Amino acid sequence: MEAKRWEDVDMSSVLACWNSVYNSMSIMVNCATPYHTDVNGREPWLDMLVTVGDYPPLDFVVPTLNLWFCYNPGTVIAMSGLALEHGVGHTNGNRACLAYYMRHNVQQSVGVQLCPLSNLKDLELLVNVSS
Repeated sequence: MEAKRWEDVDMSSVLACWNSVYNSMSIMVNCATPYHTDVNGREPWLDMLVTVGDYPPLDFVVPTLNLWFCYNPGTVIAMSGLALEHGVGHTNGNRACLAYYMRHNVQQSVGVQLCPLSNLKDLELLVNVSS
């Protein structure tokens, strides 16, 4: 119980200065990522992957759709990691991937409501349609 109380204190001090719409972040350095789907998100949520470093050409693969993207330094990919299986092979050089994503349990623990599914009708107010 003591650890839980400290966790809440730590969380409240971080929330005041957290400057991202994403509630979680991971950094992966110099590693291949086998094909996988992410398990803690929701299908409508987009994860954001940013790759940096100095390494030879590399591909980001979405095998379900037979897609291969150039994953050169500075590339940003936004996708639903829960909905689409994905992976990255090994490369020589120095590479880091900064993965930004949402966790349902974090949303619940801080009392933030989940976003409803997007709908094209939501955009009608933003688009000026002239007949």
